[in-house]
Amino acid sequence: MKIAQAAPKSLAFIRRRRAARPKRSLADWIALTIARGLLFAMVGGLAYVTYVVEMAGYNDFRKCSKNRTLTRLEWVLGVRPAEDL
Repeated sequence: MKIAQAAPKSLAFIRRRRAARPKRSLADWIALTIARGLLFAMVGGLAYVTYVVEMAGYNDFRKCSKNRTLTRLEWVLGVRPAEDL
């Protein structure tokens, strides 16, 4: 029965915290949306650049030693043979 009595008290605490926060204006929402978009673009760009650099290194490795059976996943994970380059 204590759980049933504690639930409304905890929900009231959450409601009070929400009421205490100031409401965001339209300008704030626009700024947050732009900031999130820029952050998403930066992270996506870094991931893409990392992929391009890793694959360029893998392609160079494949040109140097055509008879190796090293997969791209092994290359990206760092399983690189030092004697073949």
